[in-house]
Amino acid sequence: MIRESIEYPEHIGVSDVTTLSREQMMVEMFMEGQSSCMADEPLGFDIGEPAALRGQSRGWTPVHYQLGALATCTSITIAVVAQDLGFQLGGLRTTIRSLIDIRGFCDGDTSRKPEYELVEFDLSLDTGENEERVRELALEADRRCPQLGLFHRASIPMHVRWLRKRDGATVFEQRHHLPDGPTPAETLAVQPEPVA
Repeated sequence: MIRESIEYPEHIGVSDVTTLSREQMMVEMFMEGQSSCMADEPLGFDIGEPAALRGQSRGWTPVHYQLGALATCTSITIAVVAQDLGFQLGGLRTTIRSLIDIRGFCDGDTSRKPEYELVEFDLSLDTGENEERVRELALEADRRCPQLGLFHRASIPMHVRWLRKRDGATVFEQRHHLPDGPTPAETLAVQPEPVA
């Protein structure tokens, strides 16, 4: 049980979340003073027998919440860093895609552990700042963001692209925990069958 009476130094942020598991694969999350959120696995996601263990698509999956946490934490960090650097930022849009090898989770293969193969993270900045300033913003936001730090400590392969909103051009790229050469997205893509 989490001890409520403990006090921590001012520089330690404390976040409390409670969950309640419901029927099948639905979990409801609670945080004091906020609306609850539902997490579920999508309809038809089969983890094996019995067939009753299927999601109902009533909420986001835990993976979606993790990616949402990464995107929102990074966005907030970018806003703070931009202000600190005097960086002109009119807006920000993020897009994240994860590729996860789910073998071992749903097929009972005990020799495998489900893991992220890749997180692709695009950040589209509404800014007129030059490439050097975007690079400075990117590196400082990467250093300060707790969620990015969590992904780095877990050595999750990430391909991060910093884009300029007005033309979609890539201004800066970061490759974390990726070998040189093609990304897992490129090597895992199923090639179409040749037309005879």
